[in-house]
Amino acid sequence: MRTPTLLLPLALAGTALCGPVACQSSAAKAETAATVAPAPAPRAETAATVAPAPAAKAETATVAPTLATKTLVYYFHATTRCATCRAIEAYAHEAVTSAFAAELEAGGLEWRAVNVDEPSNRHFIRDFRLYTRSVVVVDAEDPRRYRNLERVWQLVRDKAAFQRYVEQEVRAFRRS
Repeated sequence: MRTPTLLLPLALAGTALCGPVACQSSAAKAETAATVAPAPAPRAETAATVAPAPAAKAETATVAPTLATKTLVYYFHATTRCATCRAIEAYAHEAVTSAFAAELEAGGLEWRAVNVDEPSNRHFIRDFRLYTRSVVVVDAEDPRRYRNLERVWQLVRDKAAFQRYVEQEVRAFRRS
């Protein structure tokens, strides 16, 4: 026997249900309805100029992987959050703080939880094309370079796999 499905009015879907599509706030839905290109983030100007390094010989040059100078790891959420949304935040925060403790301490990596229902934070919906609660890794110097970790919703039922995924994605982003 099949269990009857409870249908909720569309206006309540963002607060009553959660998931990659259903867990959108009304503000996020309104923002994502408009097709807007992400706004370029302002860059801080520096007074110092750096002279280019002398060119190395092609046959002896080796390129070491470089890390982004500063990386931000955001968890974007709404005011109303279900148990799954809270688990995503907790698992991601734990993954970042345990795998990147030295980077967090040195200031090369920063964790931020941001409520996109607050008017001052709604720009993030456009900037990172958010459509649900999300973990997003961002280059602090060039915020147009970011990676939305979309598989967090698929992996949230397996904490170890979830945290491996977050750690691997943050490491790969910092090296790219």
